[in-house]
Amino acid sequence: MNLRNALRSAMLVALLTTLSADAQAIDPSRRPTDRDNIIPQPLDPLFPSNNPTGLGSSGGFDPFAPANQNPLDGFGSNPQPNQIRVTPSVVPAPGTPQDQPRWRLGIYSMDTGTGVQIVRVSPNSPAAAAGLEPDDLIVTVSGYQVGLIENHRHELGQAFNEYATTDGYVNLLVQDHRSGNLLNMPVTLEGRFQRIEGTVMFRDTNTRLPRNAEVQIDLYEQIRPGVTIPIVTKRIGDFSKVPIPFAVDYDPSIIDPRRQYTVQASIVANNQTYYTTRNPYQVITAGYPRTVDLSLYSTVTQNSGQQGGYASNRDEQLEQIVQWFQDYLNRDIRYNERQVWTSSIDRGESLEDVRAQLLGGPEFYTKSNRDDETYIRRLFEVVTGRQPSQREIAAWMTRLEAQNGLRTNLAREFLAQISQQR
Repeated sequence: MNLRNALRSAMLVALLTTLSADAQAIDPSRRPTDRDNIIPQPLDPLFPSNNPTGLGSSGGFDPFAPANQNPLDGFGSNPQPNQIRVTPSVVPAPGTPQDQPRWRLGIYSMDTGTGVQIVRVSPNSPAAAAGLEPDDLIVTVSGYQVGLIENHRHELGQAFNEYATTDGYVNLLVQDHRSGNLLNMPVTLEGRFQRIEGTVMFRDTNTRLPRNAEVQIDLYEQIRPGVTIPIVTKRIGDFSKVPIPFAVDYDPSIIDPRRQYTVQASIVANNQTYYTTRNPYQVITAGYPRTVDLSLYSTVTQNSGQQGGYASNRDEQLEQIVQWFQDYLNRDIRYNERQVWTSSIDRGESLEDVRAQLLGGPEFYTKSNRDDETYIRRLFEVVTGRQPSQREIAAWMTRLEAQNGLRTNLAREFLAQISQQR
């Protein structure tokens, strides 16, 4: 072991000397196809093509989880004098690993004492686009070592999580297996996840939040009408900035384009909910975006029994109407409209009736292509966050006819029935 550790310690000295001497010769802006134009380095290939690793292209590696295979030392019993010398004490390893790798390079690989050796390159992957080949050796990721360092594995996936830019860009130091040259290769990785982004806004109604309160954001999948399951949950404890920005990552491979996905949020602490969204926000499929601004409302107000669970004071009621304009009509409320609805509230008109007027009004109907069936579908979407069944459409079409086409009356009936089901 002492001999091996001594060899390892000597390796980084040679590597750093090589890198320092050739810093001007390695152009990070060059693509891998320029490798023949880079000044040759006085190094022999570390792993020639006949290296007896015992691992072939069908050795059970995961092409999207680099460096997660059984580690091999890479030295053998007689290390060659011109091999790259790497010691772990100079370059820090990546920080705390994330639970899952966020980026894909697209290689089968194995860890060695001098880097991560590529065993196979997946077709149509970032590695293939960059020109990486089997037996190339990845020495560093954006300046940080990977591979086996003093019997500790510093994996590519962890390094990508730590040092890739938000666009997935990294700079790899690679030893070309053909010439032995060290090359700087800029690579744009492929993201494993997609992201839902947005903000969370909640109105303080003198509800005192505990210090350990968190915003909980849930992404739900509707598996059948009326039945949803959470597939991703994100918690945020920072309330220093309101609206609170959030980002929820999800694996696109689990998304079924035939199903509906919604986002809901709440503020929780000690198994108690203080604020929550009133309705789910649809995202991802059926043309819905992956950005959403969530409005949360106090559950204390909702449980007070006033106005069917709606906000009780004038300012909160106006804020609710403003939110409905955005949710239902996809625009901000105009100044004159705000004045009209303020007067209506002052006269004692309920929020439920205001909501029914917006949903039964001509603007909402116009946005439904002035078609009764489309109108009923949109009514379900914006109020319940789901698509109606054909049976439900037929039933509400019958009710619309019974109401002599008066959509406001239909909207009142619809809202009353939804309220009873909750």
